[in-house]
Amino acid sequence: MRGLTERVKNLAIELGADLVGVSPIDRFKNAPLRMSPQGLLPGARSVVVAAIHHPDACIELDGEPTAHEMGPYGLQSSVMNPRLDDISFLLARFLEDEGHVALPIAASNIWRYTGYKDLKVDFAPDMAHRYAAVAAGLAEIGWSGLAISPEFGPRQRWVSVVTEADLIATPMYTGEPLCDKCMACVNNCPVDAFRKEVRKINEIEIGGRTFKFPDTNKWRCAWAEHFGLNLAHDIPEHIDEAVIEHYLEKYGRHKGTFGYCLKFCMVPERRYYESSYARGPRRHKEKSDMTASELVRNIEEICRTRLIDVLAIGSAADLKDDPAIHLEYHLPNATTAICLGLRELPFTADNAEVRTSVVRRLNYTAFKVTHFLDKAGYAATTGTKIADNTVAERLGIYQPGMRFITVLTDADLVDSKQSKSLKPKAVSAPEELRQLGGELGADLVGFFNKDRYQEFLDSLNALDVLPQEIEEVMDIGGINTPWVPEVAKRALEVNTLEKWLPGAKSVIVLGLHFAHSALDTAKVTPAETVGPYAFVQYESLLLLADMAYEMIKHLRAAGHEATFTFDLTGLASKTTNSRGMLPDMRANLFAAVLGGLAYPGLNGHPITEPYGVRQRFIAIVTDLELPNDPLKVLSICDDCEKVCLGACPTKALSGKAKHLTVENTSIPFPVFDTFACDWAKRYSLSGEEGPKYWGIEESYPVPDNKSADEIVKVVSRTEWGTQKLHLNVAEECLRVCPARGNK
Repeated sequence: MRGLTERVKNLAIELGADLVGVSPIDRFKNAPLRMSPQGLLPGARSVVVAAIHHPDACIELDGEPTAHEMGPYGLQSSVMNPRLDDISFLLARFLEDEGHVALPIAASNIWRYTGYKDLKVDFAPDMAHRYAAVAAGLAEIGWSGLAISPEFGPRQRWVSVVTEADLIATPMYTGEPLCDKCMACVNNCPVDAFRKEVRKINEIEIGGRTFKFPDTNKWRCAWAEHFGLNLAHDIPEHIDEAVIEHYLEKYGRHKGTFGYCLKFCMVPERRYYESSYARGPRRHKEKSDMTASELVRNIEEICRTRLIDVLAIGSAADLKDDPAIHLEYHLPNATTAICLGLRELPFTADNAEVRTSVVRRLNYTAFKVTHFLDKAGYAATTGTKIADNTVAERLGIYQPGMRFITVLTDADLVDSKQSKSLKPKAVSAPEELRQLGGELGADLVGFFNKDRYQEFLDSLNALDVLPQEIEEVMDIGGINTPWVPEVAKRALEVNTLEKWLPGAKSVIVLGLHFAHSALDTAKVTPAETVGPYAFVQYESLLLLADMAYEMIKHLRAAGHEATFTFDLTGLASKTTNSRGMLPDMRANLFAAVLGGLAYPGLNGHPITEPYGVRQRFIAIVTDLELPNDPLKVLSICDDCEKVCLGACPTKALSGKAKHLTVENTSIPFPVFDTFACDWAKRYSLSGEEGPKYWGIEESYPVPDNKSADEIVKVVSRTEWGTQKLHLNVAEECLRVCPARGNK
């Protein structure tokens, strides 16, 4: 397994990890079964752990003058966690392709806020990455309870993949102690979590080493950092869920905070102070011997590979006397401003998915530039409060219809302003697009044109199976507070291609398979969690959006317009998830069918030959003429015992279908009770679908009167507690479906 271990580590580094290690499963023997690798995946033999380093300036300078003041620290949630999620998802896929079961875990785990059955732990994740980092030989646990590495101290985020592969273990760390109990974490905690309400001193043994640190009250720790309560309140002497709920109801959320236990911590070997620069410790690092020209070439290459449209680099001298731009406010001794610009795609005014993808790409690229300069030994930061559009204007690259982001550094890169336009390769031939889809990471690529789509619309309208109006119940309350329902009504009209893009002629459909283990383990392993499944649901959508955006950039370089959507027809519903309401697994069913990639199952989900029901799809609408791929005709549901019908907790599935006809091919349109289905997956009112695995005891039968009023009545009276943020489901009709595909 040595060769496989090295390939796994190399892939993690290639995907952006700064640290990567492997732990054998026996180092987790003391972990509670319900939040352990073996509890998540009973056949587990190894855990792969990876980390991404927080750029130092983002930690050293942010959170001032109070912990509530945050800017660059937000990279943790906007870039670092999402990038670690990419790594976890893709490493698990790689191991699966190599023949080994692998379960990806999210960087910011799906929490159970209160104890679950015999697991008497508040704020319990599916798995604690900080302990996994120690078990993988990458870190020690400090007095703060954070995982501290010799390279970066506590300044990294972690992620893990659990696998049945027997990989070569990384030795436990045996160097100089990484925590000297300087007590900076204790003395700077704004809620005094290390002194107040400490139950005991934990003693945790990992891999033959014992670590001691305070057993803090996690509700106290989460007062502001997680729940966003104001530090200016008189913070009670005792804090629990009821206290949090009381303050949230009375005062509402203020805003989150910087984790000062992270800000004021650094390993002794790298710790030094510079009071004119920062209040907390700085991290000693060595500068690389790269010249300014080499640094600039690397930055240009980062921007080029991320398909950034324009890059400008200007010196502090260029902005010295500017009344609106003061680089030193954001980075003392800044010598250079780097501005990145990305052109908004047309026709995205009502398409939040595309806008989210643009922002994600800009944030990722700015972080990568910042991270590169940080690793080269310089101070660098992004995500500050600086006026990015104004910086772009001063550096001569501002254009309407573009988004900009700024990186500041003390690396002296230029003597005067310089800018560069970066153009991607033009791609438009069908086979080139199919090849590009594979290179971007798609498992499935299909095409269909507007004539086929129109025939589908005509056949669907002839069936007369769709309601004229839809009622939806929205929650306009806070993320950790009770439901505040609002009913919205809308006419149901199946989208035309023109709705998405004037002059549309074709659709490109991309499919992405998620690791089988995420569904295979949901609810049924000792952990009794749907966390990994909930994770791959949002992660697969984000990765598909990345692929679609890149493909659109190449199409535009060839002179064609395009946009993308997760719900081409507009017939999809939503599924509750920790990351917000997601398009359900039926989304883009008919896009996948018309692209020759899938066939509708009786459970209403797309089924493909390679992966069964275990993939998601995105549709790219373009004005490029493309050919139709052959339609698929599968018979898996005809030969199945139809276990999905009995498994559905709300009996939403009928097992029946009406039939559309497209190009003389009969395509089933599954008939099911959409109200009963949404009762479980959208409104979380059926415990068996997921909520009971988060400790939510309420579970309600589907009412006879299937109306929005009934939903309002139940959701507004259900005691969700703070757990409402982390309600997740794993659809039983999918979990029991035998359609696994042939890969």
